[in-house]
Amino acid sequence: MSKNFLNYLRSRLFWLWLLWFSFLTQTISPEDSIFYGLFVIYILYYLIFSFNKKIFWYFVTFITITLSLYYPVYLSYGKPNSGIIAAFFETNPAESFEFLGKLKLSNLGLPILFIFSFYVLYKLKKYATNQVEISAKEQKHKKILNGFLAIVTIFSVIWVPTQFYIQNVSNDKVDAHWTLANSPVNLISFYANIIESITDYYHDKSDLENVQNITPPWHIISAKPQYKNYVLIIGESARRDYMSTYGFNLPTTPFLDKTKGYINAGYISSAPATYHSLLNTLHFNPKDKGKKDYSYNIITLAKMAGIKTFWLSNQGSIGKYDTLASRLGVTADFHYFTKKGGFTTNNADDMALLDELKRRFKEKTYSNNVRLFVIHLMGSHRNFCQRLKEEEKKLEFINESLSCYVNTILKTDKFIEETVTLLKEQNEPYSLIYFSDHGLSHTHKENKKEVDLDFGDKYKQNFDVPFVKISSDDKVREVVNLKRSAFNFIYGFSQWIGVETKELNPHYNFFSNKDDEEIKVFNFEENIPYDTLKDDNIPTF
Repeated sequence: MSKNFLNYLRSRLFWLWLLWFSFLTQTISPEDSIFYGLFVIYILYYLIFSFNKKIFWYFVTFITITLSLYYPVYLSYGKPNSGIIAAFFETNPAESFEFLGKLKLSNLGLPILFIFSFYVLYKLKKYATNQVEISAKEQKHKKILNGFLAIVTIFSVIWVPTQFYIQNVSNDKVDAHWTLANSPVNLISFYANIIESITDYYHDKSDLENVQNITPPWHIISAKPQYKNYVLIIGESARRDYMSTYGFNLPTTPFLDKTKGYINAGYISSAPATYHSLLNTLHFNPKDKGKKDYSYNIITLAKMAGIKTFWLSNQGSIGKYDTLASRLGVTADFHYFTKKGGFTTNNADDMALLDELKRRFKEKTYSNNVRLFVIHLMGSHRNFCQRLKEEEKKLEFINESLSCYVNTILKTDKFIEETVTLLKEQNEPYSLIYFSDHGLSHTHKENKKEVDLDFGDKYKQNFDVPFVKISSDDKVREVVNLKRSAFNFIYGFSQWIGVETKELNPHYNFFSNKDDEEIKVFNFEENIPYDTLKDDNIPTF
C-alpha cells in the first residue's frame, strides 16, 4: 500500500511542486492580490501547460527572470509606477551600477528561492505527463474541464476592473478607464501596470519631442522684464532641513545664510523624483485643453516674450539616454550638456557649468537681449560621494554617505555664490532663483552605520525643498514660511520675468504672503494631500 501511495505521489509531484511555485509567484509579485489569487495563478499555469508545453516553459522562464529582477527594486521603491518606469528609461549605465552597488544579500533571498523552485520544477517535468494513454472520452472531458477553468480564470481576472469601471465611468474625478492593472490577481496586474506605464511614458516622450515642431501657444499680453540676466538653478535631491539656512546644525549653506534676497521655507515639490517633478514644475497645464500640452513651458514662454534662452545641464543627456530635462533643454536658443550618455562622463562636475556660463556672457551675439539661463545641476544626486572631489569633503555627519550628502549641499551653495559673483561682474541687473526638484527620505534609521537617504514618496521631506530668489536690487534678507506648491511655479516664473499672458490667472501672486490652499503632491500614482504625509526627521545618534 505504501508503495502504491509513493507511486501516486511521484505521478503528482510536478503538479504539487507547481502549486508551491504558484505560491512563490504570488508572494514575489509586488502588486496586491485577492485571497483566491493563488488558485487563479495555479490554474493559469495548468492551462498554459495543457495547451502547449513549449510555450509554458518560455512563459514560466520569463516570469521567473522578470519577477526575480524586480523584487529588489520593489523592496527599495515599491510597486511598479510611472516614476520607476521613467527612472528606468532615463537612467544611464553608471547610475544603474550605482543601484546595483546598493543591493544587499538579504534582498536576494526570495528571488534565489524562486529561481531554485523553477529549476526543481523543470527537473520534475518528466512526472507531468501521463504514461498511460487516455481514451477519447477522457480527452473530451478534459477539454470541457479546461474550458470551464479558462472561463473561471478570465472572470476572476477581469471582474474587479470591470466593476471599478462601471462604478466610476461617470465620475470625472476618478481615472476610470478599464485596465488589467486593477486586476485582483497580482501576476496579471504587475505586468499590466508595467505595460501601461511604459505606454504612458512613450506617449509623454513623443509629446515632449513634438514641442520643437509646434508654434508656442502662449498669448502674451505684456512683457516687461525688470532684469537683464535671469538665472534659474534647478538643484537635485536637496532636502531643505539639511541646509543651515533652514536650521540645520552644520554650516552647509554659508552663502545663503548671509545673502540678501527672498527665502521661502514652505516651498513643496510637486513629485518625489526628477521626471515628474520637472514635468509638473516647468510646464503649464491649461484646464480647457482636456489633456497635457507640453508646448506650454518656461522655455516657450520666455521665447514668446522675446527673451533669449540658454539651457546648461550637468544632468540628463542627448541621444540614447535622453531625459525629460534634455528634451525641454534642446528647445532653448542655446543648449549645452556636459554628458552625452556615456559611462565615463557620468561624474562631470557641476562647476564645469560655470565655465560655460562665463563663455555665454562673453558672447556678443545676444549681448543686447534679455537673457534666461536655466542651469540643471547634478547636485545631491545619489551616489553622494561621487559628486565630490576629496578636497570638497569638509563636513562630517553620522556616517560616510550622509557626510557626503551634506557636502554636496555645501557644494551647491558654493555654486550659487559663484554664479552670483559672475552675475555681478556683468554690471547688469540680474535675478536668480534656486530650487531643488525633490527631496529624499531616510532608510535604515535605526543603524548609525547604514542610515542613508534615498528616493521615496511617503514623507513630507520627500517634497520639502529649498526656494531662494536673489536679485541685484535686493535691500533686505526676507525669510518666509509660506506654503507654496511647485505646481504653481509657472505663475512665479512668469511674474519673475515680467510676462503677463491670457492663460495664466492674473489674480494669483506666487510671491504673495498668502499660503497656497489644499496643496497636493504626486506619489507616482495620483495627487494626494501633502498634509496626509508623515514626517521623516533627521536622525540623531
